Amino acid sequence: QMIEQVLINLIKNSVQALKGRPDGQIQIRGFYNKRGRPTIQVIDNGQGILDDVIDKIFIPFFTTKQNGSGIGLSLSKQIMRLHGGTITAISVPNKKTTFSMTF
Repeated sequence: QMIEQVLINLIKNSVQALKGRPDGQIQIRGFYNKRGRPTIQVIDNGQGILDDVIDKIFIPFFTTKQNGSGIGLSLSKQIMRLHGGTITAISVPNKKTTFSMTF
């Protein structure tokens, strides 16, 4: 049930990143990665995450949102770790942001 919360959190973040974008898209992909590990990706074409910020997004209480708590992604990382998994992010601002959950 906790894993579902991580996925829901990532989708909510994508929805927020797409605000005001008429061509907004969210993709959810599931596959086995090169090492044969199950991976779920949430991909959007929203505002993205700047290079100087992406290294900090999983730090507790760090947020770029006006009303953000900075809890969501750090908690997501903890939950993934508890289940023997990882969560990573890559972003090209205003083009493509990908969050990967690997188990």
